[in-house]
Amino acid sequence: GKAVSAKYLACIQGPPGTGKTKVISLITKLLVEQGQRVFMTSHTHMAINNALNKIAGENVPVIKVGARGCTKGLDKSVKHFEYGDDWENKPDSGYVIGATPFATCSARLEQYDFDTVIFDEASQITLPLAIMAMRKAKRFIFVGDHKQLPPVVLSASVLDDCSIFSRMISGNPNVSVMLSQTYRMCHALSSWPSQIYYSGRLVSAGPNATRTFNLPNQPQKYAEVLSAESPFVFIKSPAINARNVNRLEAELVVDLIETAIESGLSASDIGVVTPFRSHAKALKSRLAYRKGIFSSETIVTDTVERMQGQEREMIIISLCSTDPQYISAIAEFFFQAERLNVAITRPQTKLILVGPEISSSFLQESNDESLLKRVEEYRSLINSGYKYNK
Repeated sequence: GKAVSAKYLACIQGPPGTGKTKVISLITKLLVEQGQRVFMTSHTHMAINNALNKIAGENVPVIKVGARGCTKGLDKSVKHFEYGDDWENKPDSGYVIGATPFATCSARLEQYDFDTVIFDEASQITLPLAIMAMRKAKRFIFVGDHKQLPPVVLSASVLDDCSIFSRMISGNPNVSVMLSQTYRMCHALSSWPSQIYYSGRLVSAGPNATRTFNLPNQPQKYAEVLSAESPFVFIKSPAINARNVNRLEAELVVDLIETAIESGLSASDIGVVTPFRSHAKALKSRLAYRKGIFSSETIVTDTVERMQGQEREMIIISLCSTDPQYISAIAEFFFQAERLNVAITRPQTKLILVGPEISSSFLQESNDESLLKRVEEYRSLINSGYKYNK
């Protein structure tokens, strides 16, 4: 209601699994029913296409601007913008045009003005990109979560200044709301991120809230790890002094996956998240080597950045690094709160974290209070789960 009736600005914070895209589609439907022209934008074509698909499901006229190669995953009911289309002059009919902010500078949209611009994944949109799109309307709705991944920029020093969403939400509390019910995670898995990142306001709702992880058959090994009794399990990495590739850890992760599948879990219900592309590659090659059991189903194995927005029944986080000097050198990256938040909020009922145990004296010589706080948060996370010792 606040977003639809906002005069100039509304900010909607959507933590993991709270149904941001559904909310966008409902808001857009109401705006179009009022005869409004809506510009739907984000930082990637994939995010725009996801939103447009949901909006099209509400029987709203939806048009996509962009090269035909940027229509991957786009519903057939979404029209492709053609030169000569004149949606601007159709009397009293609202519609949605979806495109990246760059398209607002193109000849195709030159003559178009909109009533409202909606930004999806707004926490990943930089200030310059947002300004490009904001030239096209006088009213803006930002939907995102500044507690998840920020924009990708080349210089860490400009990061604090470049996300439009964190600026808007902190500067305009009177027009900001947070979606507080997550439909993804069970209570046990939403509790820690809720306390640490969302002031205890995020609660599990819907059928997943009370579901537990249940394998059809009793596992032959790792019974404690795969037990319904322990939604979150921490396993200390078996390797010492590993950096951005950890073959022993990859072997352990694949062994866990194999055991879960042999016990009846579908491969498509499993996801593996890691901070490093090189380690993701090592994991994929181990999985391919043992492919026999997995049939043609795919197990998503990727970096945190590429897993944002995805969910699986069981998620294994493989942190890979165990070399204290290496972890110390990349500590800003390794302990980044937003990255950790995205990783631990992908599962529905089972989270397994394989990584280093960090001592309380780690980085104590550092004067960076913010970094030390994040190290403590990591220690608090691994202490909140069941610790498995072989």
